[in-house]
Amino acid sequence: MAALAAIVAAFYDALGAYGGLTRFATGMGFAVLVTWPALFVLSLSGRVVTHVWQPRALAASLTDPGGGAPRLAAWLVAIVLGAALLSMLTHQVVWVFWRTTAFKPRTMSMALGPVMIVVVIIVVLLTRVMAAGLAAALTRLETRMGTPRGRGWLTPRRVLVLAGGVAILAGALGWHLAIRKQFANVSFAGLAFPVLAIGLLFATHSTRALLGARAHRARLVAGCAAVALATGLATTALWARQSRPTMVLSLWGADAFSADAIDLLYNLYAIRDDVPMSDLTPTSRAGVTHRRDILLVTIDTFRPDRIRPYGGPLPTPTFTALAARGKVFEWAFAPSNVTRRSMPAIATGLAPPRVRGRVSGWALRMDPRHVTLAERLRAGGYATSGLFCCEGFWERRRRLGLDRGIDDLFIRHDGQELVAAYKERVAARRPDGPPTFTWIHFIELHEWAGGNPDLSPERRRIYDDLVAQVDRWVGELVKANESLPPDRHPIILITGDHSEAFGEHGQPFHSSDLYNSQIRVPLIVAGPSVPATRVHEPVSLVDLAPTILELAGFVAPAFPQMDGRSLADLLVGARHPDPEAGGAYAVTIEDRYVRDRRSALVRGRWKLIHQLGRWELYDLRTDPNEMRDLARGDPARLTELQALMHARWERDRVTPFR
Repeated sequence: MAALAAIVAAFYDALGAYGGLTRFATGMGFAVLVTWPALFVLSLSGRVVTHVWQPRALAASLTDPGGGAPRLAAWLVAIVLGAALLSMLTHQVVWVFWRTTAFKPRTMSMALGPVMIVVVIIVVLLTRVMAAGLAAALTRLETRMGTPRGRGWLTPRRVLVLAGGVAILAGALGWHLAIRKQFANVSFAGLAFPVLAIGLLFATHSTRALLGARAHRARLVAGCAAVALATGLATTALWARQSRPTMVLSLWGADAFSADAIDLLYNLYAIRDDVPMSDLTPTSRAGVTHRRDILLVTIDTFRPDRIRPYGGPLPTPTFTALAARGKVFEWAFAPSNVTRRSMPAIATGLAPPRVRGRVSGWALRMDPRHVTLAERLRAGGYATSGLFCCEGFWERRRRLGLDRGIDDLFIRHDGQELVAAYKERVAARRPDGPPTFTWIHFIELHEWAGGNPDLSPERRRIYDDLVAQVDRWVGELVKANESLPPDRHPIILITGDHSEAFGEHGQPFHSSDLYNSQIRVPLIVAGPSVPATRVHEPVSLVDLAPTILELAGFVAPAFPQMDGRSLADLLVGARHPDPEAGGAYAVTIEDRYVRDRRSALVRGRWKLIHQLGRWELYDLRTDPNEMRDLARGDPARLTELQALMHARWERDRVTPFR
């Protein structure tokens, strides 16, 4: 029974995710490898509990004296509904606490236990009332149908099967229609196994009743076949691990139950070692004799229209000074409106849909085959450092992938500590030491509202105060390099991972849409050989990785390894910007608290948005706030940009791996 349940559940897991018989069998095999022994142990435990608890006697007490099953069926349905209620209430309580209090994920786990206990008590109390009402309704139904209790087609077994089926169907519909998006980051693929096991149990008993005396022989044959098939599939999975590691990693990236099985069975980075990888060492450009230090500063939730270089009201002396001696990109766009999609895109130079992996908590756990910017620079002789906020995005223990290639990893929540750590590293830098790549990420702006939907001017002043604070911190970073020899002064890149809406288009914060209020970000580049100009050519943060590689003296990988285009020639003045030729591409991917898949394409002055099944067209030059949709007024332009959008969607399907 356990083997059969594992096979069927693995079939459910693999059928919709993978094509090809080999991948199909491999996905099932990984599921069987984990589930078969687990269900076997569960079966033995169940036999012990059955012997001690005597559930038949309990079932008889819950069933009407005449042999009908309304009360038992009612209890089954009530328990299922109670479990759903428990999940919903628990989620909502945790969500409210997290958004409205100082509790964060780690400390919230301390409060989760008492909350669960209280909700369980409430559900148990409600279950008795619900069961009584459902039992009364089922009894009336039996009576009206005119069948003797316990006889005819409405037998106790059939009532139980019907009630269980209805409960499972109701749970599935509720999941897909209402609950799924709230728990989109959590994999519930493992629930398919007990559900299918229950279904198989009902089917087995029904088949036994139909076969009568032949049931034992049929059960024996089915069991032997299931064991043989499960053994074969498990063997296939083991073979695939040894001979087709790329296929195993692809199965892992699908976020199905087989992915969890692979996590339990294998070290993903050990699998990566078996995968033929492209040479990490980047190719040097001809004539390069000196490699510049590079400082990349990303600021979470960074609006351009609040700082002086972009016409904002805040003085921000550091940003203003850097803009006065460097490049200011007027139209820079984040590749997504959430950190977990933008940061991996920046690190790899790939559009978010092409960054394979699985959502893990608040972050994206990248496919181990991805090669980051830091890995390439380290292979090219750079000393790499990462000074980041929030271990939830960069910690090595969870193997999220953003830390790959970073030798010196320093994680603190307080931006002032990040600044102090950077100063220490600059002070310890030797003039004859290797070139350095440092990536610093500040989180302070993200926490300006604390989840409070109040967008009053008073609340916005909190955001402005935090912008001023980050400006001072960046000023300390810049000042720390003034004591270095001129040839060690770094090229500094200042940008944000996404922007932040202040109620534009009816939306606060970010993660909801792809209007400029959520994806347009500052981009200021200053340093040696970067002349001061303003650039009106649209660019994407996906362009940063190839740009930094070329600024470092290397040749940036071309498609399919990177989607971004190098802006190095534009930065050093080797070519003039073309406002009509530049472009950007941004997407939202449905996952944790991102409700819908959306796409945005910028080409020159025009921006096309596809969301909720509809197309929108805007002229950013005359309508930067995107208030006038021109999709109906300019059908020729709409058709042209739609073709480009469809081409990008096709490109998203191309694997970045060799």
